[in-house]
Amino acid sequence: MPLVSLTRLRLQSWRSYPGFGLFVFRSIWQSLRADGLVGLQLLRDRQHAHWTLTLWQDMQSMDAFRNRGAHGSAMRHLARWCDESAAAHWLVSEEELAELSRPQWNQLQQRLMQLGHFAALPMASAAQRAHSIPAPAVGRGRVIRLR
Repeated sequence: MPLVSLTRLRLQSWRSYPGFGLFVFRSIWQSLRADGLVGLQLLRDRQHAHWTLTLWQDMQSMDAFRNRGAHGSAMRHLARWCDESAAAHWLVSEEELAELSRPQWNQLQQRLMQLGHFAALPMASAAQRAHSIPAPAVGRGRVIRLR
């Protein structure tokens, strides 16, 4: 069964953007070469939150990508860069997979609230401490669909 991985990060300061941006570029490059990646969508919303929706053939493929290379290195910097960070994973049927080609970001936010793991961050925002995820402000957000 395919696996969905949904993450949301918000940078605590504009000073974090150069380093974060470099790791985003490298992580995208790594993901596009990763075995088992079915699809990737990115959203930067108006609240400067960065959402990533990836679809994988299975959990093993996602794990192999997540903890290695540029993405693994980026994860070790999150505590320094972010004041909000949450992630969730779940299995989907082939029918549900088709619906994710045009994701409803507000529905995904609800899923992240239900299933999400919230990172322990030294500079956590009030929302992060309350395990609350604001709905994505997608009106002028930037969605990038790859693969």
